Amino acid sequence: MLLDTIIVRQLGLQPYKKILLLMQILTKNRNCNTLDEIWLLQHYPVFTCGYNYNNYKLTIHNIPVIKTDRGGKITFHGPGQQIMYVLIDLHRRKISVNYLINILNYIVINTLKKIGIDSYYSKSMPGIYVSKKKFVLLD
Repeated sequence: MLLDTIIVRQLGLQPYKKILLLMQILTKNRNCNTLDEIWLLQHYPVFTCGYNYNNYKLTIHNIPVIKTDRGGKITFHGPGQQIMYVLIDLHRRKISVNYLINILNYIVINTLKKIGIDSYYSKSMPGIYVSKKKFVLLD
């Protein structure tokens, strides 16, 4: 079935605001025939801050800070950091956000294991850790 297909796009180095707008457009225009997508990319240097971040500034060390509608505090994105945006219709696939996050955590941990890197997931400080240092945040 065509709707089981997921399009994977390698988008290279992109401005955060442009990608955010494209994701919002895709989501707004999504219908029952819209294919799911995964976008792989890197961002020009930018800090994003969620609604739990109380020390908002326009820039930090001349790097723009963008308020988002996500939870959490502040996150840096920059060249060399691979970002994966998962644009999936969870309702159509009959999975929850938590289930998707668990799948992605499992994939990352097992991929790292295959290349000889031990990692683990921490529920108390969400993310995947290698040698007590945060490797990736999936949530």
